[in-house]
Amino acid sequence: MNRNASILLGVASLGAASCCQAQQKPNVILVLADDLGYGDISALNPRSKIHTPNIDALADRGIVFTDAHATSSLSTPSRYSILTGRYSWRTTLKKGVGFGYTGPMITEGRETVASMLSDNGYNTACIGKWHLGWNWAKKPGAKNGKDVDFSKPVANGVTDRGGFDYFYGIAASLDMPPYVYVENDMPTAVPDSISGNMDGLRLFRSGPIAPDFEPTECLGNFFQRAMNFVDAQTQSDKPFFLYLPLTAPHTPILPAKEYEGRTPIGPYGDFVVMIDDLLGNLVARLKANGQWENTILIFTSDNGCAPHIDIPLLERQGHYPGYIYRGSKTDIYEGGHRMPLIVTWGDRYDGVVDDSLVSLSDFYATFAEMAGHELRDDEAEDSYSIWSNIARTGTTARKDLVSLSGFGYLALRVPDLKLIFWCGSGGQSYPTKPEDLAGLPDMQLYDMNADAGERSNLIGDPKYRQTVEELTARMRRYVNDGRSTPGKPQKNDTANDWEQTKLF
Repeated sequence: MNRNASILLGVASLGAASCCQAQQKPNVILVLADDLGYGDISALNPRSKIHTPNIDALADRGIVFTDAHATSSLSTPSRYSILTGRYSWRTTLKKGVGFGYTGPMITEGRETVASMLSDNGYNTACIGKWHLGWNWAKKPGAKNGKDVDFSKPVANGVTDRGGFDYFYGIAASLDMPPYVYVENDMPTAVPDSISGNMDGLRLFRSGPIAPDFEPTECLGNFFQRAMNFVDAQTQSDKPFFLYLPLTAPHTPILPAKEYEGRTPIGPYGDFVVMIDDLLGNLVARLKANGQWENTILIFTSDNGCAPHIDIPLLERQGHYPGYIYRGSKTDIYEGGHRMPLIVTWGDRYDGVVDDSLVSLSDFYATFAEMAGHELRDDEAEDSYSIWSNIARTGTTARKDLVSLSGFGYLALRVPDLKLIFWCGSGGQSYPTKPEDLAGLPDMQLYDMNADAGERSNLIGDPKYRQTVEELTARMRRYVNDGRSTPGKPQKNDTANDWEQTKLF
């Protein structure tokens, strides 16, 4: 299939004759917020100062997974796992994130959710923030990666390595240059100026900006194009998969004028309300098109709320973006990677609460089972299917999952316990400085039933000594075997040995 199939947005090209043919497989829309905390959703946090009626309506008529986790507390590694079903620390990216000029993180030949679904009869599209790298075309004699020829196509990007039929979006976060839209593999315009700290926007890095790129319009633009895409699919006899990775509420905080003052906590809360409102428009469009009953809509986030938005100020105003959980974006603590996860499928459900341990890497195996695709040994090595939970034919629960902090430290979670292979937060929260870490035990162990806030470190308790040894041996095996699911051992992209990973 042609991955650059721009006909996905050309209704006439898809063939009007097919519009009335019934779809056998469900459509899937995966909406991924950027830096949204668990406690930012009013359905999940009774004390939230942000009212999110449209997301709450999804929770009322959907499945709320209360123990769902991104594989990392940062954007790039989290997105990698969502699309590949594989832990990001198996790649060359052991910590941190990519930027606007970073090369492709997905290696050649690696299957993704999009390529797998495309091979199983789905139209696929990605609209929004990519943040998994590609290769910009270089100017003649380029001396560094920023000497880009924006008049030429990118390579190894979303329609190639990502496996999507169609793409419209940006390379990385909304505060990372270059500020250029790309459609399929072509920039939509050549930058004609250099942005500075535009209008005093916090954390807005300077870089090339195209004449058709207005940061304040970015979020609305993506939602409008998402609705254009679902409109076009009414003319197709194939199901569709739409991956909609948003740019919000990541900094810079840019709520449209009509949302200013909608919450008592300022622009951050207003930005979340804007997401909620635009998501409501998308749901309304699906219902108007007659697509709602056969569409699985997933709403989640890539990692926890960012400390840059001044979390202490929000908390003084009575809003806790991490809810009861410790930490935030970058941290190995729950606030860094425990995510809101709400799944609807038309009106099939009636407010289901599912406490199963779930990883966002599980989407791959879940969609594979949905599509009738049998996973190979070198595919989705860290993904477990939760299709039975969604189809309501049973309950599948993970026995464990692995989380990665922003600075490259790991934790292994089992249903009752969480073992952190580091003495601090692994990110930006306390304890992180050398003077904070001095004298602390090498690892941390928390009882997640009695101490979800991770305040009482049990690592020195003799009754847990054997458990810690067993979990450490399990983690070593997951690293060495190149997988955490049953199957033939695989190679990591780098060192395939526990002692060589330098992660612990």
